[in-house]
Amino acid sequence: MLSNETEFLETMGEWTKLVMRHSMHGLVHYAKENGLSMSQTIALFKIKRDGMCGVADVGEDLQVSSAAASQMLDRLVQQDFIQRSENPEDRRGKCLTLTEKGQAFLQKGIHVRQRWIRDLVDSLSTEERRVANETITMLVGKARALEGGAKQPHCEGEDPI
Repeated sequence: MLSNETEFLETMGEWTKLVMRHSMHGLVHYAKENGLSMSQTIALFKIKRDGMCGVADVGEDLQVSSAAASQMLDRLVQQDFIQRSENPEDRRGKCLTLTEKGQAFLQKGIHVRQRWIRDLVDSLSTEERRVANETITMLVGKARALEGGAKQPHCEGEDPI
């Protein structure tokens, strides 16, 4: 039984560290194996999430200049992970979309990133899974309420992490 709020916060902090370490370790290694930096990988996930976005949008997410984002994205175009096309709403701007190669890279990246979760779930009893699911569902709802977002259903194959 938890004795106080501090103990709960410490447990949540430890859980967060474990989730980040395990999920990111596999993804970082996978990106490097494929010749991509984490910034490039994050850019691919942003393009997937947004469906179509511009260079400035990627730069803003990565907190880099549009020029730096453009150079990084040029490499992704050359490697056939994304394609640039003219923005129909603003001919000066470019729209970025994933290619089939980019989609495939992200699908496998999601699988690599979630592998440890599957191993963890396999180690739980049916009752532990039920309790964990109820608790995590409640925490997800509370976290979404804090960020002001309504519950968004995940698309099939989308990275729920």
